[in-house]
Amino acid sequence: MMKKISCLLSVLLWTLPVNSKTLEQNLNVNIGIFDAARATMQYEIDEKSYAFSSAVKTAGLFGKLYYFNALYSTKGKIFDNKFITQSYQYTSKSSSHTRTKELVFDELGTLYERKSSKDNKEKVVKIDVKNQTFDFNDLQSVFAYLTKQLKENSFCDIKQTVFDGKKTYRISITDEGLTDFADKDIAYKGKALKCSMIIKRTDTQDDDLLFNTTAEREIYFWVAKHEQMPFVAKIEIDSTPLGKLKAYTTDVNIKE
Repeated sequence: MMKKISCLLSVLLWTLPVNSKTLEQNLNVNIGIFDAARATMQYEIDEKSYAFSSAVKTAGLFGKLYYFNALYSTKGKIFDNKFITQSYQYTSKSSSHTRTKELVFDELGTLYERKSSKDNKEKVVKIDVKNQTFDFNDLQSVFAYLTKQLKENSFCDIKQTVFDGKKTYRISITDEGLTDFADKDIAYKGKALKCSMIIKRTDTQDDDLLFNTTAEREIYFWVAKHEQMPFVAKIEIDSTPLGKLKAYTTDVNIKE
């Protein structure tokens, strides 16, 4: 369960390029009655490159009932407004399993291999993308693209297809307009752009909680700016198997 929730958070939560600023934000995550997790996200983007990373760890009673800790990292380059992923890595540890995943790209940014492991049992899969139609190979690169759009135009409408070497899914984000943002749990008060998102699996239908949850109901998130750098002030999903999900930013920092 928490693996799917943490993947959702990593989707929305944005070394690194030289001479650019890094935004880092921390969030608390509530699911139903639980103070469920803590998350940290960091991103850096300039005209030629981008880097996004996020970490999610269960907390409190929820963490004792279900320990889970995950790290996501994506780096890439930007050429003629095309985002080309150069590396993607994921690691997670729960009370029962340790997992890793790495996507391997050639010099042109073409995905050709997926490496994964479960409890030190490794698996390598060769990938042929010739018959695949897609815009990106990982979710964090989609949100790097969105971040650049928000920095330049303050507008969040996008529709993109992702093929991660195994699954194909469609991401649709709709601009719900500028709002006067206020939330008792969040220090930030002021203007924020409200966006809604649907993630829908397009290749097969199965019992995947992540894609069923996001295909059946919208994810809402509010984007504000700190020193002209966009950050996610709040994320809400009205209903999950454990109740309403709310993730909210507790602090934001800019690093030179």
